[in-house]
Amino acid sequence: MSPAEVEKLPEYEYPAETQETLEYADIEALDISKLNQPGGKDDLARQVLSFIDKNGFFYVTGHGFSDEEVRRQYALCRAIFELPLEEKLRYQCDTAKGDFRGYKPKSTGELAGRDNDERYNIPKFTPEHARPHPQLIQDHWEEIKQFSLKIHNDLLLPLLRLFAHVLEVDEDYFVQRHRYDAEGLEYLRYMIYYPRSKEEDAKADNLWARGHTDYNTLTFLFHQPVAGLQVQTPEGKWKYVRSPRDAVIVNIADALEFLSAGYLKSTVHRVVRAPEDQTGQPRLSLIYFARPEANIVLKPVPSPLLQRLGVQSSTENFSHEVTAEEWARARIAKDHRFRTGLVHTREKEIIAGVEQKFYD
Repeated sequence: MSPAEVEKLPEYEYPAETQETLEYADIEALDISKLNQPGGKDDLARQVLSFIDKNGFFYVTGHGFSDEEVRRQYALCRAIFELPLEEKLRYQCDTAKGDFRGYKPKSTGELAGRDNDERYNIPKFTPEHARPHPQLIQDHWEEIKQFSLKIHNDLLLPLLRLFAHVLEVDEDYFVQRHRYDAEGLEYLRYMIYYPRSKEEDAKADNLWARGHTDYNTLTFLFHQPVAGLQVQTPEGKWKYVRSPRDAVIVNIADALEFLSAGYLKSTVHRVVRAPEDQTGQPRLSLIYFARPEANIVLKPVPSPLLQRLGVQSSTENFSHEVTAEEWARARIAKDHRFRTGLVHTREKEIIAGVEQKFYD
C-alpha cells in the first residue's frame, strides 16, 4: 500500500459525552511534567502518599500525548474491528495457554453474556514477539510502534521511578524489572464493546465486564467518553470513573501490589451498561498493559517505608515462588476456560494456592 493510501484512514471523532447525572469517584491527578521541575518529584511523592494506599486509580496529566496522536490510534482501533471476521480470526490469540497476543473474538450464543468484546493486542516490538498481523497493522507499523514506545518510556518509566522514590528504594528498582528489550510481554490493546438491547443487558446484570483487578503492573487507559467504567471504593461502593480528554487513566494492577507487599493497591473495577443517551453505539477503548519481565519473581521490594509501616510481608500467600509470566498466564488461561464455556462456574484458584476474588 502506498503512503497516500495509508493516509486515507478516516479521522476519528469521540462520541458525545453523556448528559446523565452519574456518581463519579474522586480521583487524584498526577501532573508528571512536574518531574522535570525543581522539587517536583518530592511534591508528587507527597501527593502519592496521600491517596495511593486507598485508591490505585489515578489520572496522569502533563504526559506529552497530543489529542491528534490518541485519536489516530482510535482510528486504527476502529478500522481493525471493521475487518471481516474471517480475516481477524487468522490472528487469534491462544488464551488457552495464557497468551494474549493477537485477536480475541467476542463470545456468541449462550456464552454471549460472559464476553461481549473484541480485542486486538499488539505486543512489544522485540524479536521475541515477531508474529503475523493484518495488513492494516503492517501498513501503520511504525506509528503504532512509536506510540507504544512512548507509553513505555514517557508514562510507565517515570511512574515506576516515582513509586520507587515513594517506597524509598533505588529509583531504578522497578525500571530494571521492566526493561523493554528483556523477555516478557507488554501490549497495546485495541478493544470494542458492542451495544446490546436492554433485555440482553438485563440478562447479564447490566455488566459488560465483571468486577476484577488487572494482573499486570500498571494499566493505561486513554480518553474514552462512553461512560461505563466503574471503580470500587474502599467502602465497597461502585462509582463511575470520569475520563478527561487531557488525561490518561492509570490503575495499579496485581504485579505492583505483590511487589509492594500490598501497599500499592490493585484496584477493583468493572464496566457496566452505558447511560441511555450512549447505549446505541460501540464503546472503543485504547489501553496499554505494562508487565514486569517474564522471570521477575513477585515478591516484595525491601522498602524502608514498608518496614516502618509493618507491611513488609506479601498480602498474598503463594505456596511457592511465582514469576510475573506464570501469574499472567495462569490468570489469562483461567479466564479463557470460563469465557469459552469449558467451565460453567468461575474457578477460584489462580496459581500456587492464591485464589481470585469475585466482586459481583
